[in-house]
Amino acid sequence: MNVALLGALLPAHDPYAIVAGAIAPDLPIMILYVRERWLRRRPEAEIWSVVYQRRFWQDVIHGAHSLPLAAAGALIAHAAGGVWAASFFASVFLHALCDLPVHVHDAHRHFLPFSHYRFKSRISYWDVRYHGRGVALAEACLVTACAVYLAADDVGVFARVSLALVVVFYAASYWRSFVRRPAAGAPAGTAL
Repeated sequence: MNVALLGALLPAHDPYAIVAGAIAPDLPIMILYVRERWLRRRPEAEIWSVVYQRRFWQDVIHGAHSLPLAAAGALIAHAAGGVWAASFFASVFLHALCDLPVHVHDAHRHFLPFSHYRFKSRISYWDVRYHGRGVALAEACLVTACAVYLAADDVGVFARVSLALVVVFYAASYWRSFVRRPAAGAPAGTAL
């Protein structure tokens, strides 16, 4: 989604930097999950209710989703003429901006370092109690539309295969999280 939107908005951009910036805010969450689930064998419920809530992880994750920090990075990089860095930080900004309306109880502190305020939305991208199925389906459809739009452009085979893999990943994630029955004891919409 970021490559489709920012590629159209930014006259000078680097698509690889946009992809990196789209992924970067969630890297701390991915690292936390891999470390705790795969290396330490912690149950998912404990990861999200205990480890994820620790101050260190909250500070790192919320800092990575900071709109002011991403905007400052993009503006400084643009002023310095750094296309890669400007594309990266613009993409981080867009990621954080898109996260803002789809988090309820797990809302980030998007306005760090100026405020610790958390905007708690009424919709969630994962929690079925807050329209998670519909929001996740809308996101998957939007990702698919963006992938089709980008694949229709003059991109190489690697890009087309990558876009197809992203669409398959979203479809599989949606199926695993919302269609098939979750594991015993796990609420629907909690699978990664």
